[in-house]
Amino acid sequence: MARCPARTRGEIAIGARSTFGRRLRRLALIELALLFTLLVPSALAETATATLSASAPIVNFGQAVTVSGSITGDPGCLDGRAVTLQWQSADSSVFSNVATGTTAADGSFTFAQTQPHTGRYGATIQADASCLASTTNQVLVRVRAMVDAALVAGPVEADSCVDVSMSVHPERPGQIVELQRRTQQGWSLIERLTLDPASQALASPCFASDDAGVVRLRVRWVAQDALNATGTSPVLAFEVSKAPWMLAIDHAIGTRQVSVAVGEEDTFLYDRAASAPRIPASNEKLLLSMTLYDTLGSDFRIRTSVASSGGSSGVVRNLWILGRGDPGVTAATIGTLARRVADAGIERVRGRVFGSTSYFRRDWDAPGWNAEARDSVNRPTALVFERNVRADPEREAAELLTRRLEALGVRVQGRPGSGSPPGGLQTIAFVTSQPLQRLLTEMLRPSDNFIAEMLGKRLGVETRGVPGTIAKGAAAVEAWTDGHGTGFTLNDNSGLSYANRVTAEGIVRLLWFAEDQPWGPELRRALPTGGQGTLRHRLRGVDVRAKTGTLDDVSALSGWVKSRSGDWVEFSVLSFGMSKSTASSIEDRIVAILQDRLG
Repeated sequence: MARCPARTRGEIAIGARSTFGRRLRRLALIELALLFTLLVPSALAETATATLSASAPIVNFGQAVTVSGSITGDPGCLDGRAVTLQWQSADSSVFSNVATGTTAADGSFTFAQTQPHTGRYGATIQADASCLASTTNQVLVRVRAMVDAALVAGPVEADSCVDVSMSVHPERPGQIVELQRRTQQGWSLIERLTLDPASQALASPCFASDDAGVVRLRVRWVAQDALNATGTSPVLAFEVSKAPWMLAIDHAIGTRQVSVAVGEEDTFLYDRAASAPRIPASNEKLLLSMTLYDTLGSDFRIRTSVASSGGSSGVVRNLWILGRGDPGVTAATIGTLARRVADAGIERVRGRVFGSTSYFRRDWDAPGWNAEARDSVNRPTALVFERNVRADPEREAAELLTRRLEALGVRVQGRPGSGSPPGGLQTIAFVTSQPLQRLLTEMLRPSDNFIAEMLGKRLGVETRGVPGTIAKGAAAVEAWTDGHGTGFTLNDNSGLSYANRVTAEGIVRLLWFAEDQPWGPELRRALPTGGQGTLRHRLRGVDVRAKTGTLDDVSALSGWVKSRSGDWVEFSVLSFGMSKSTASSIEDRIVAILQDRLG
């Protein structure tokens, strides 16, 4: 085993002196600590606890909030301590000093604050010669924007408007406020407005007959930044009374089952059961006309042609008359076709002349038609002859064309007939109908059911393909009206169906749409005025353009009437369960009231 080397006396002496030095330094540190304890009070060795709270988490703009706090710890460091209150706005990262004060004997302190925006508060208790500094927790206080609203109006009648002024503070130029109305379902939006540079806006809501009673409005600014919470104005409550002309209409209707809607410039002025489903009768033709105008245009024409199934050098095998839904084909039309065939160089027909039975299906019924419906409309076929007063118009047209061709020197070998044509035919001659504008005038003014079902079938071809049917036409009209938010149920094109359902409100909405279309004035001109068409014994001297409707116990009148102001006003009156004379009297009275008292 190795042995430690022996130390010399000098080495032992040096070690003893090093140990003694370390003991002296330790004693010196202890003495310094005792001296510090004697010179500095014991409170500086403690950390005081400081807390902060607010009297409310959210206040209105301009409303004071009480911010209070306290410190706990050494009793000698509670009273008279300097306190600095700080506030940090929601859009800032820096706190700023907003108030100063001192603590009470129990260490508490209180400040009343009114800041314009949402922000956080914090407090610092300053250090002094004998007490350490302390910082509180932070407290969030939200500030709700102040929204003010005022009604600028006296007594309010239906069919009038009021001015509602509004402002928001702190100012929010360029931001959005909402004007709302209280309904049974809660607060609903009337209008959104943009605040001007002064943080103000003005609305002019209007009221109709169904608004009669107490109306409650408010203005709401929904928070669009972090600076302020959403604010709402006090509720503005006022009463809307019916205008005299509205009371006159109420009196004319009494307790009868009548739906009425009156509107102008996309605003309803009066309604009475306007959303109740009613049978439109021939008001269906008004809906058909709108769909045709919007789909095909007022210049649309329908062609009727003669085509051959083969041949050369002036000789053809067979001739086919191809109808496409022109309701006005007459003997004169066939005579024109014969001359044009002869002018085209045709000298002989080795076979026969046929009238086509295709393009339209030969259907002649619709859901809701009663047993007498066919007495009011002849069968609508693609090839018409003299309004189809006989059972086989296609054959009749072929017979007449055969006679006219032979009279012009064109020999026809076979007997005329009808049927479905083959493919690959070559057109030899054609004629076109009157423009759609004229066809609709001829349909609307006398309320022609035959033209309606003919044009309906052609609309069905245009929108749903060959063959045209009553059902396809009705579906096209229903799809068009549904596209404008009406929800109607339509089964035919003439209005003979008792299963059709519309609303007065929906018809007025469609008239509003028509008013804004290029074809709107053309539709109005196509309708009868007082003393004309189906109004020939009614409303003489009244500037009205309207479509009538009549079925058993059903009556309708919808269209435009010009008010005293010179503006066209849209209206729809749909009734059920009374004689035609009673219903017509009510309709005429309503139209007269609108002309004389409105505007």
